[in-house]
Amino acid sequence: MASRGGYRPEGSDGSDHWHRESIAWQYKISSINKARLKFALFMELMLGFLMLLRLLPGITGAFGLTVVSLRRLDLPHPRPWEYAWLVSLLVAVIGWRSTPQNNSFLLRQFILGTVVFGIAPILFGFFDLKKDIVSYIQDRKFTYEMFGYPAVLLWSAFMIISLQIHVFSLYFSSVLLHAWKPRGPNKQKVR
Repeated sequence: MASRGGYRPEGSDGSDHWHRESIAWQYKISSINKARLKFALFMELMLGFLMLLRLLPGITGAFGLTVVSLRRLDLPHPRPWEYAWLVSLLVAVIGWRSTPQNNSFLLRQFILGTVVFGIAPILFGFFDLKKDIVSYIQDRKFTYEMFGYPAVLLWSAFMIISLQIHVFSLYFSSVLLHAWKPRGPNKQKVR
């Protein structure tokens, strides 16, 4: 019982309950890494928007549409790995959707999709551009030009940045999966 100005019983001021008022580690980790994963996914969507703008002349040409303003850009033909990488934007949306309710199934699908549609096309792109990269480094020769710069430099920069974002998002999602894993005693099945 509290008294107005007199003696207060020991332990009734709340100082003995400090251990109960701290937040469990999995909730701290979850909230921090959710924010980090959302930022990485936002950056991936921004890169995807730039890639979509770059592929727009090829996409409109595939459908038989001709847009004069897109033809003036004079971009090189799209490479197959660029189209495959564009699918990773759908995977990023799946990753974004997994965070509000801690949906580990969607997060696992995001991890698998990121490896298949995010990292694999980038590695194929490095393999595809290997000769152009070596030619540019040794002789400063390049085949295509985009926006006044050698296309091999822009492709390489895009692939390096995109690979970093994918690796970070895979790391954050694996930490989230670990934090979202159910805790408690393991119950063995009775036979």
